Amino acid sequence: MKPFFRTWALIGLCVAQGYFLRKERHSFVGTAAHEIPTCAVSDPDGHLFIGGYQSTSEEALSDGWIVGLSPSGEMLWSLSPGGMGPDRIEDLALADSVLYFCGVSGSSLTHPEDLPVNHRADFWVGAVDKATGRLLWQSRWGSPHADAALTLCLTPYRTLLVGGYTWEEPEVGLQAVIYVVQARTGEILQRRLWGAAPSLIRRIRSVPGSTYYACVGEQGFRPFVSAIDYLGQIYWRTVFQFHRFPSQLLALYPTAAGQILVGGRYGDRWGVSALDLNGRVIWEKAWPEDQLKGAVYSLSEGPEGVIYALGCQFGVELISPEQRGGEDMWIAALQPGGKLLWERAFGGPQDECGVALLWQGQKLLLVAAKENRFVELLRRGDAWLIWLQSISCEEVPVEIKTDVPSLREKAGRPIRFWLHLPPSYTEEEVRWDFGDGATAVGKEVSHIFAEPGIFTVQAVLSLRYGCRQVYLPPVVLRISRP
Repeated sequence: MKPFFRTWALIGLCVAQGYFLRKERHSFVGTAAHEIPTCAVSDPDGHLFIGGYQSTSEEALSDGWIVGLSPSGEMLWSLSPGGMGPDRIEDLALADSVLYFCGVSGSSLTHPEDLPVNHRADFWVGAVDKATGRLLWQSRWGSPHADAALTLCLTPYRTLLVGGYTWEEPEVGLQAVIYVVQARTGEILQRRLWGAAPSLIRRIRSVPGSTYYACVGEQGFRPFVSAIDYLGQIYWRTVFQFHRFPSQLLALYPTAAGQILVGGRYGDRWGVSALDLNGRVIWEKAWPEDQLKGAVYSLSEGPEGVIYALGCQFGVELISPEQRGGEDMWIAALQPGGKLLWERAFGGPQDECGVALLWQGQKLLLVAAKENRFVELLRRGDAWLIWLQSISCEEVPVEIKTDVPSLREKAGRPIRFWLHLPPSYTEEEVRWDFGDGATAVGKEVSHIFAEPGIFTVQAVLSLRYGCRQVYLPPVVLRISRP
């Protein structure tokens, strides 16, 4: 092996990403109404459940919206729970045959009659049969002021941890709150208010291999990460002192390796951080301020420890020229230490924003909110699903081509080399070694062998969205005298 290739082999080991994510297909979920997804979960069998809100027009009050989909993306059932006021589902959780949801409801009776209907907000939690979409129970509660359930998480004790905020004491202000709720009936078992206002809780998730739960939110206009037990009692709390308003932690993903990944908006930028189980920040990745603005809404971990962040970006440098000033769905891949591997946009003339990342076997599913399924229709929203198939680097269908099919040529004549790569794959760089000490870079190159002999031509391909080092089978040329 030439020194050139030995160096690249070492780099490939450091990158540790042996697969490529190829866009397989996409589809829409929705009706002629206006549907906006806010969250999604899937079960081990690949069934997908999407939650959000639905309205007949942009002016109409919304109802909650939940759909169940088969592993192939076919809609199995749809449910629009709600009442006379505005309702919105914010988070979902699965347990065996039951799908739990939480959100904000304006349909309760705890508000004074003179309060505008679009300002009414109460805690809202419910349960649905995941096979049929039948509503099992729902519960609403709150004060005459703004209340909201933003997240929920199951515990081993048949209870739900429900987090959000309350404004029940106007002289105090917005306060973070956690409820412990009976999973079978929705009965409130315990409530715990969190410290000084303003504060709120955005996400709660269980930590694998641990007895506690991680949660994120804001307190005093600063993001925080905390560990709590099944009763909502705090073990530790880490406040992000260097990221003030409008910074928000919107995504939370505890890994099996014992890290807590968080992400959101750091100022106006994308940001992702990793903490250990004691609340210490291990690494942090924040995008430069002069790049596109945006936020991370979902995090996930793929094979080989690769971290994926999903959300949206907006600005003047978007891929679609007509989209400037709008939003594109954005996904980024990071090494386990936070180094950026690649990033990619999916979008078009309308706004798109990713809300959930879910692995389904060897496929990564992106769930996004997207405006207008068809441009000619009136403006409306749908759920947009994109399946990315993970392809092993050894299975990438690429080969070296040359304009000398016989692989025999005379010295002193130029020979062209190029790669045959399907259009669904995007190359970033191709490096060539011609076996006579000469090298080149490019998808298509030309080389002249000055002396006769047998030469082995080798190439290393770097794909844009994974497979940073693909070593192609060498081509052996026999060069004769002129």
